[in-house]
Amino acid sequence: MATLRSLAGLNNSQFSKIIKEQRNRQPKGQVKKVRSLLTTIEHYLFAWDKVDCCLLVKNLLDVDTWAEGKKNTDPKPSADRFLKITLTDAPVFEVENVQTNLDGSLIVLNGPQGVACVELPSNLPSLEAKQQGLSVKSARSVYIDQKLLLCNSRVRIQEVKFHPGSPTNSHLVVLTSDNCIRIYDVFNPSRPEKTIPVGPKVGNHSLHSSMTSGQTFSSCLDEAVSFDFGTPFEDTRSIGDPQKRDGVPIFLFPVYVLLTNGDVYTFSCSVQSNSSRAPKISVIGPLLMQPAALDNYGDDACSLLCLPVLPPVLVIANRTGNIHHAILLPRAATDDDDDSDQNPNIADDLESLLSKASLTATDVKPDSVLHVTETLELDGDILDGNESFSTDENAADNEGAVQLRRDPACSSRYFVVHDYGVHGVVVPLVDTLSELASKPDSDVDQDETKRVMLAETVVEFILCSRTKSSAAAPPQGIVVYPLPPTLLVLLDSADIQVISLSRLLKPAVKTVQTTSTTKVEKEPFDTIIRRQLQRTHSQPKLSFPPGTELKVAEVVKLFSRSVQTLREEYIMKQDAVREALEKKSRLLELHLLQQFDELSLIQQSKEELTGVAHQLAEKYEDSMEKQRSLTERVERVLYEIQRRSPFMTDAEKQMGQQLRLLETKLHSLTQSLESLKRREQLYGANAIQQQDRNTTIGHLSEEQKTSVNEALALQSADIAGLLRSLQQVKKKLAA
Repeated sequence: MATLRSLAGLNNSQFSKIIKEQRNRQPKGQVKKVRSLLTTIEHYLFAWDKVDCCLLVKNLLDVDTWAEGKKNTDPKPSADRFLKITLTDAPVFEVENVQTNLDGSLIVLNGPQGVACVELPSNLPSLEAKQQGLSVKSARSVYIDQKLLLCNSRVRIQEVKFHPGSPTNSHLVVLTSDNCIRIYDVFNPSRPEKTIPVGPKVGNHSLHSSMTSGQTFSSCLDEAVSFDFGTPFEDTRSIGDPQKRDGVPIFLFPVYVLLTNGDVYTFSCSVQSNSSRAPKISVIGPLLMQPAALDNYGDDACSLLCLPVLPPVLVIANRTGNIHHAILLPRAATDDDDDSDQNPNIADDLESLLSKASLTATDVKPDSVLHVTETLELDGDILDGNESFSTDENAADNEGAVQLRRDPACSSRYFVVHDYGVHGVVVPLVDTLSELASKPDSDVDQDETKRVMLAETVVEFILCSRTKSSAAAPPQGIVVYPLPPTLLVLLDSADIQVISLSRLLKPAVKTVQTTSTTKVEKEPFDTIIRRQLQRTHSQPKLSFPPGTELKVAEVVKLFSRSVQTLREEYIMKQDAVREALEKKSRLLELHLLQQFDELSLIQQSKEELTGVAHQLAEKYEDSMEKQRSLTERVERVLYEIQRRSPFMTDAEKQMGQQLRLLETKLHSLTQSLESLKRREQLYGANAIQQQDRNTTIGHLSEEQKTSVNEALALQSADIAGLLRSLQQVKKKLAA
């Protein structure tokens, strides 16, 4: 991954040197205007070469390797390579804008007099040069509606964008000076799929006349100059449409069109279904803007941008450097709808309108209102912050125009490109509206809605390319490289400036909002420090064209402004933070000393408690010994009392009965034992005599002997057990 330090070497690479050489080869006296000749696809940087009419491609990941090789004094850094893509049908018109589609397969080239599309090779990574230097490849290119857009001098192309809802990422939306928006498929570029007239006279012109006559039907003040897409929504009208196959929904994209007089028109369209049964596209406008202004917020509008949030936030730029932020909200209900234009309270409570606005994407209603929340006045000259942009009535078309570019890495930030350089604008309203959209309606209160409207926009002059007294040097392209967020600016001198977006101004740190009914929370100290270090303005990066000579007074003024910015935004704030840190440090030291005192008291208390615990433990052991001795004495006393008691208990009576029974059984067993002994003696004597008399007489077998022995052994064991029981009984009776 390329880092910011590695991208800083991009301006010294062979890629940048080729651009500078081609810049020197351009003919003198060309009209200088803001262009967009840079674009990116993943980590590839594309630049348009106006001299050779080709695309130059640079792998930004190689910049890191090349920079390291140059740092290590490698004589031949192998990573400093780039690719040159030539076109099969190079555009004959002047290219002023280069942009890619969503999947990076197509690049559109457009200017006031034509549109061309380049189909990039699918194996772009494998086409990179393996050796140092330049590698040349070829790509197919086609013209879009060559008959109308290229050969018709009466039709001028105002703006071209890829349709974000294209299933194949191949649909182009072209805004022309005849106040028509045409949708083309790149793979069928000869004629438009749809033509949508916009403006105040759309009802007086047919579709055929708008395509063939090429005659501008609106005045210069009513000319459409810019458009942008809003958040898509599902088309509920297509539920029963047979074009909705396999349950795939059709999404409509709102399109907002800006006219030079400041009017905004809107309609919703889709390129998923182009059947003749599709509902007719209705254009709504001009949208009412509130609060009302005599000049309709300027009659020289030149660029429009729709920020990705709900409700939609439109950014309208004028040539004079004024930027208007407007929220598209539902119209306020009035008592007299017929006289609503005369009613000054048509949108008297923006907070209530915002609370009633839909936080989900829906179609624009005809009675919607653009409520202008704020107007920004950009600095026209770095030497005079109060000086606004100056425009020359005799200047060529689009010269000195202001262009708006969104930041793909941050939805709440966009860039303003103009003749004096680049401004960065951060709109906290976008992030706050996104937070409100993620909450249930019951959790959104009026205080939070009011805080949304009071959020201040942050404007920063990022790059200054000229002063008021110097020659015009508008930027020729800007692009945001997302990893890490880095702004690449191609200047009129062909230098590529690399600016880290992480160092730009940020919105003010939010303070904790508390009420009388809620518990007051202490603000963290780091939040206080961040708020104190928050910069309100900064010194832009200066990049004047080569050979620019400033007057001594201008140099002194520029130096004074830099010193003032350094003093106010850095030194003074850092001094304040230093004082706050010292004060906090003293408080923490006092608190630490107090804690040490408390700790010593706790240690003393711990020692005292430890001694008391030892004493209690010894007393406890003594008490347990005494308890055991007393328990034994009590048991003995109770035993003696029970033993000497003249009355027998039930247990003793039962035991006595059992003993008498055992004595009776023992007596009977004793008699039986004596009888058995006598019989044994008698049988034994007779057996001996009989054996002596008649040795020939049969005797007991071995099995009989074994049986007799076993019987005698059992009887002996029984007799022994009875004797032991008798002895035990006698002992108990004796006790």
